[in-house]
Amino acid sequence: MTNLDAPLYPPAKAYDPPRRLPRILSSRETPIAILQSNPAAWAIVNKQIPGMDRRIGNEMIKPHLGNFSLESLLVFGVVQREPLARIDAELARLGEVM
Repeated sequence: MTNLDAPLYPPAKAYDPPRRLPRILSSRETPIAILQSNPAAWAIVNKQIPGMDRRIGNEMIKPHLGNFSLESLLVFGVVQREPLARIDAELARLGEVM
């Protein structure tokens, strides 16, 4: 029989909590929930896609707003491709955001 002692791990010397890094928002990579949390970004979306709040107010879509980007909604017919390029251009002008 072998001795199967669990390894001992020393305590961490310091804890660095996770932090958000600045990034450029986009219709392809940024989850809709993140866009909604930034008033300037969400104003851009609503300007280019009027009624966006109503379009994503469906109870089947709401739980997924933290995962879906605007571009991912193309397959569902919720948005069209044309406004996404305009949205990306305006979001880029916001610069890096947290």
